[in-house]
Amino acid sequence: MSIARPQPLGVLPWPAGLLLLPDTAQAAQVTTGLLTGTVPVQWPDELAFMQHALNDEVELAVASLPGQDVVSRYNRAVLVGGEGVWESLAAETTGDLRALVDVGAFTVGLTNTPPQSDGLDGEIAAIVRSARASAQLEANDVDGALGELALAIAAADAVPSPVLAATMRLTRAELLREVAGDPAAAMEELDTAIRLLPAGVSAELRAEMHLARGLARHEVGQQNPAYLLPAVNDFTEAAKTFREDTHPEMFATVSQHLALTYLIMPMSSEGDRIRVGVAVNSLRAALRIYTPQTHPTAWASTQLNLANALQYLPSVHQEDNLDEAVHLYEEILQHRDRTSDPLGYARILANQGNALGHLGVFSDARERLEIARTIFAEHGDNEAVAGVDEIVASLDQAQAGH
Repeated sequence: MSIARPQPLGVLPWPAGLLLLPDTAQAAQVTTGLLTGTVPVQWPDELAFMQHALNDEVELAVASLPGQDVVSRYNRAVLVGGEGVWESLAAETTGDLRALVDVGAFTVGLTNTPPQSDGLDGEIAAIVRSARASAQLEANDVDGALGELALAIAAADAVPSPVLAATMRLTRAELLREVAGDPAAAMEELDTAIRLLPAGVSAELRAEMHLARGLARHEVGQQNPAYLLPAVNDFTEAAKTFREDTHPEMFATVSQHLALTYLIMPMSSEGDRIRVGVAVNSLRAALRIYTPQTHPTAWASTQLNLANALQYLPSVHQEDNLDEAVHLYEEILQHRDRTSDPLGYARILANQGNALGHLGVFSDARERLEIARTIFAEHGDNEAVAGVDEIVASLDQAQAGH
């Protein structure tokens, strides 16, 4: 069934991103802008439904739909669904619209069968391929999902629909890094995505791209430090949009990973050690968002990194920093289960024992180190045992010096 082409599919958040615009001159003009990321300041009256959908005003969006033609009924199904509506639409549509109906039915869980992509092109093919990638991922076929997303990107590029292509590249890059374990390929995908981003794209999407590339560069940088400073640049760019007052979750993510990147940079001069101070401040910022109640895993990880960083932060207040680190470790231990994560528990004890040793609290330090060593030995972690032994030896030397 024929619909106006191109459509700004996938350019806006759900549900607006799956709605269809009518075949009119005003709609075509709006589509031209949307494809390159420009959202109208004032929407035409005939597109009020799209504006309401974008503002999460679903009831107003439904009320603003122009009539009972099949495109309006498709849009209504996207917005509010309803019993039998997708099945009814499937029975009376063909071609591009039928493909989108199949995407809708698959997206809301009415069927586990992904839509077919045969004979489709452009933004329709891209949306269908994206749905098929989701199905492949659910079936644990990572290569299949990556292949579908590559075809989706090519289809979006052909329109061209650069914002849609950018979001597809972002999705594919995250899959490459998080699931396929290939941060270098993710980095390359994001290099292309950021280079091709149109000027009018939303600040949030641009910031997401920089955050994602920063994460990929950080991972690659653990083997090749040349990528660490570029990762810092990406996180710094993302931080311009993801501020604490407007995007607290993303702000915390950026702050945490900026700190981690600074902390793994090689220290070649005294000036470089300033980075440890910057990292400490970034971790403190993330902990304004992360709490044991709201983000237990992220909180524990960030708190642990802060405590570790404080141990090695060059400062005239070194004793205060060590004392704070000891207390930070203790807080983590109160929320960590020795039974379910014995090695993690032991690592925290070892770090705490090390800090206590530097403070000269030798008896408490030895107590914690002995427990940690026992746990490491029970689980066959000989490298960790050797590490504890080194700390104990340094305590012996320190005490002998007293």
